[in-house]
Amino acid sequence: MKKLTPQQLSTLHDHLIRQNTNDRLVSELLDHLACEAEEYLWKGYNFDLALAKITQEANSMAVKYLRDTYQHEVAMTEEQLQNASLDDIIFEFRNKDYGAYDLRQTYPFALRSALILGIGLFLMMMALLSGITKGHWDFFSSTGVMWVLGLSGVAYSIGSWFLKNQQLKHLTTT
Repeated sequence: MKKLTPQQLSTLHDHLIRQNTNDRLVSELLDHLACEAEEYLWKGYNFDLALAKITQEANSMAVKYLRDTYQHEVAMTEEQLQNASLDDIIFEFRNKDYGAYDLRQTYPFALRSALILGIGLFLMMMALLSGITKGHWDFFSSTGVMWVLGLSGVAYSIGSWFLKNQQLKHLTTT
């Protein structure tokens, strides 16, 4: 697929500015217009013809409608901004449905679970190796305590992951 040059992207950007597009909407619309232009180039059109087709579709009325809809649908009110998390503010004018927002929301949980799981597996492995080298096993020794702590960490991680997935399934079905 053919890519647009910086000069061609600048031409599309200037068109959006002439159509009274606000700064927050320019990057979103520029991406869409660039994709359309690249598709026309791929089909064999030259850039000037592709630009004519695109500017016909992205006229001032269409941009005004998108600007009004975009601000109404995506923008947060003052009250929402006061209670918003950093992720909410970062994703205020972006599409939250493609997955990055959800990943950022669940990252602390995933990191904590992975850390506890890793430490638990490490403790279990150390206890197992220690028990093998000693030739006997005793739950009331330091080796046994390491094993129990490791097993508890692994069980906690797996259990919390399972409960989180059940909660997500329940939320998506209702």
